[in-house]
Amino acid sequence: MTLLWGTYPVAGLGTPAGLGEGIWRSATPESVASEQVLELSAPSFLVAHPTLPLVYAACELPASEVAVLDVSRPAAPRIVARLVTGGADACHLLLAGDARTLYVSHYSSGDLAVVPLGEDGLPSDDAPAQLWGHAGSGPNVDRQEAPHAHSATLAPGGRHVLVADLGTDQLRRYRILDGGLLEPDGIAAVLPPGAGPRHIVVRGNLLYATCELDHQVRTLRWDAASSTAEVIAERPSTMAPPRTAELQDAHLALVPGHTGDVLLVSVRGADVISVFDVAPEGELAYRGAFDAGHWPRYFAAFDDRLVVGEERGHRVRSYALADVIGMPPELGVGEVVELPHEVGEVPSPACVIEV
Repeated sequence: MTLLWGTYPVAGLGTPAGLGEGIWRSATPESVASEQVLELSAPSFLVAHPTLPLVYAACELPASEVAVLDVSRPAAPRIVARLVTGGADACHLLLAGDARTLYVSHYSSGDLAVVPLGEDGLPSDDAPAQLWGHAGSGPNVDRQEAPHAHSATLAPGGRHVLVADLGTDQLRRYRILDGGLLEPDGIAAVLPPGAGPRHIVVRGNLLYATCELDHQVRTLRWDAASSTAEVIAERPSTMAPPRTAELQDAHLALVPGHTGDVLLVSVRGADVISVFDVAPEGELAYRGAFDAGHWPRYFAAFDDRLVVGEERGHRVRSYALADVIGMPPELGVGEVVELPHEVGEVPSPACVIEV
């Protein structure tokens, strides 16, 4: 198994791109010793094609692009196609289940681009087929002055794409039509003002949303008849205090545990990953948090390892997943557990996938 990392500019998010960042490779998820294998401007999110040796990279630029990489030789990937997405600061990619459509979320412009793909996995045209914008704002004047599409996911049942809009505190809903295109279809859910929804994972008819601005993990129940979701519970994303900066929730993912699912949530500023036990009916119980390095933007589980990117620490970490799943409950409120891990050097890691 090989891991590929997408990175931000070395000086960090918001600084000029094109100064040497790109794709880095870890030969194994155990050691995470890494080397740069391709220069590319701000490839902050990656997704792999399920059957072809292709990786799609969102280049988070004022005039964003998607770069398609041939990774048949992971140690020497090459760019085989590029497409200008029509929005600003592309930050997330969702590949349809049939791998015939790529959905691109743009943070700064708030747009969702729809990119049809051919059987060869390459874009069918030289521009997106559709670019859906939005309007609105939220009460946080520094972060919610306009729509900010942060990620997209398939709703339960697979008939809609949901966009987590950090700027408007909404889950935007788009109906999937024949040919993989979308149609604006209203708002699936409205979260509390100032929540700032960022990423979503689906478990049955439940959605778990990490909210960057008010540091809550919210559980929503999906209603198939109305294609809407209702907030039914919320929990603080961590009990750990801020350590390096103000709290900013980042990523979340479900992994199998010993007695049921476990939800992991990374919280920047506290610089931890929180561990929640998921009851069979979906209720979350906070177990504790472990140290995940400086500004853990993104993490992913691969077989028996959990790898984490320290965006501001310029390192990547690899933990035994068994240690994470078996972490004991916190002994005191806000305790941060130290787990054994391996470390590799990667400048400003933003995303990781396996190929």
